[in-house]
Amino acid sequence: MGRDGRLSEAGSRSRHFDQAPEHLGPGPVRTCVGCRERDLATRLVRVVLADAAAGPPAVVVDLARRLPGRGAWLHPELRCLDQAERRRAFTRALRAAGSVDLRAVRAQIEELTQDTTHGSSQG
Repeated sequence: MGRDGRLSEAGSRSRHFDQAPEHLGPGPVRTCVGCRERDLATRLVRVVLADAAAGPPAVVVDLARRLPGRGAWLHPELRCLDQAERRRAFTRALRAAGSVDLRAVRAQIEELTQDTTHGSSQG
């Protein structure tokens, strides 16, 4: 059996069948820094370090997904944000030196969760 046969038999590289990219659907797959679950990039928000002249670097939500720099991905849910903050995941994922300011991200996530909550109750 040649190399191609072995690779096709190997299947997904994921150890967890339910987290394999081909089972999530078409499109790029990213990992949430909060809950550590893999999901489609379209279901996550990208966050980056903003240029801060003084004080701790601030993390901002990149809705257009075009801001320069290293990005991290997060489900737009407060529980994922809380988990990431508690584990200091943004500092590691964004390779920041020291602590980071998450106020802008928290405000944006709260706004997004309020929009989805109010939108679903009007149906």
